[in-house]
Amino acid sequence: MRLDVVIPAFNEEDRIGRTLAVYRKALPEQETRFLVALDGCSDSTADIVRELQTRDDRIELHDFPKLGKGGVILESFRRSAGELVAFVDADCATPPGELRRLIDLAARPGVDGAIASRRHPASVLPRRRTFRRRVTSTAYVALVHALFGLPYRDTQCGAKVLRREAVEQIVLYVSSRDLVFDVDLLLVARSLGLHVTEVPTVWIDQAGSRIDTMGDSRRMAAGLLRLWLQHRLAPVTFPEREPDTEVPMPLLHA
Repeated sequence: MRLDVVIPAFNEEDRIGRTLAVYRKALPEQETRFLVALDGCSDSTADIVRELQTRDDRIELHDFPKLGKGGVILESFRRSAGELVAFVDADCATPPGELRRLIDLAARPGVDGAIASRRHPASVLPRRRTFRRRVTSTAYVALVHALFGLPYRDTQCGAKVLRREAVEQIVLYVSSRDLVFDVDLLLVARSLGLHVTEVPTVWIDQAGSRIDTMGDSRRMAAGLLRLWLQHRLAPVTFPEREPDTEVPMPLLHA
């Protein structure tokens, strides 16, 4: 089964080489591709990826202007061709063995996607997050539940796998390009009647995080409120389609 792994990256020159090495080793199958989606990088991330391409033709480089993490993931979805499409963070916080578990689960009949959860009781976080990040994460989850009623414990973990058919539907309706992209994706999946399951994970907090706890928390809360208003004031209609109907996936950027 062909697998595409999307890795969004913004100025990741210090980590992208190691991350690709780890995932390439863990996923050696020739039908696996690694789509590195640069989000307006200004450092040498692109050069590092190009050099690695000379050693492994499974690596693809997609250099986008600054679109936001959600924006480059969506654009990479449009360029993907895998029967399964995954995305993971460039810091390798999700060990490849955990990604493999998500892949195996998403490949099962009746499952449209699988997402990792750091907040599941069975999850393992070897490096404890700071008190401030734990508090803001809990508040964010509570706000997501209050506004949208999504059943997931952790919408934001950066490891998700979707079936091709799910990707083709989801890209038509997700509008968020910022930090609430994951919530928008799961909202659309629910509206489409897709079965996306949440599973515990091992997640290793990595040094060098660019998260601005207070600033990002405010932006994420504002983004959730905008998304809620959008769904309340201008709800998207999800038309029923025949199962064999092909869904076009236009490119937003050449």
